[in-house]
Amino acid sequence: MVDRTLFESWNEVTRRSTELVLDEETGLSYVIHSQDLKPIIEHCKRLSAEFQGTNKQDITHVASIPLVIYRQWEALGITKDEQLLKRELEKPENRVFRTDGGRTL
Repeated sequence: MVDRTLFESWNEVTRRSTELVLDEETGLSYVIHSQDLKPIIEHCKRLSAEFQGTNKQDITHVASIPLVIYRQWEALGITKDEQLLKRELEKPENRVFRTDGGRTL
């Protein structure tokens, strides 16, 4: 597959990239969204280490999900189903986004 980048955008604040790519073999174009996850993972680790439980409004911050991952989950219907979302957050590859000290949901 031969690809050619037609457009590229980088947002320094959100650390997200958007790229419009042309597949020269098929003539079809597609969009690639990517995000630097390291700062988010480090932030989640700090919050998890400092976890104090629920706040005065009885709300518990359980995760900080990067937008590119949230959008994937949204497309799969995961964000609309609380049980699916809990299962997704319990997966080993997603536990890095947990901010609640690793307790079971």
